[in-house]
Amino acid sequence: MLKDDLAFAVHLSFNGNCRQAFNYYKTCFGGELTVQTLADTPHGIGMNKEMRKAVVWATLKNEYFKLVGTDLTDEDSIVSGNNVSILIECPSFTERTKLINKLISRNFCSIENTNPLVNIIDIYRIRWILSVH
Repeated sequence: MLKDDLAFAVHLSFNGNCRQAFNYYKTCFGGELTVQTLADTPHGIGMNKEMRKAVVWATLKNEYFKLVGTDLTDEDSIVSGNNVSILIECPSFTERTKLINKLISRNFCSIENTNPLVNIIDIYRIRWILSVH
């Protein structure tokens, strides 16, 4: 298995079929699958039954790689090509800010940004998600 502190992962975005896709990937690649839905979170309280099934975070780890995914995206924004990002799990907000500013080639993000996930597109149109764990 990969180390638990692996910094890189491939992030996949879905329009409601994340669980189905990750179950399929598990049959293809094996590994350990964990899935968290809105029903598993305080945010799911009061939502309709269908919305509570939405996957907040799915993770598939095996000896080769780590895949993560979600259903929580803008429904109209997912098309083939923009549904794959590279996820970097940063050790601190300071380190994340440095990486963001390097990837976009300008000082854009301040250390004060405490959002746990930041989505950016670099100068070569590659999608990145930088998180702090």
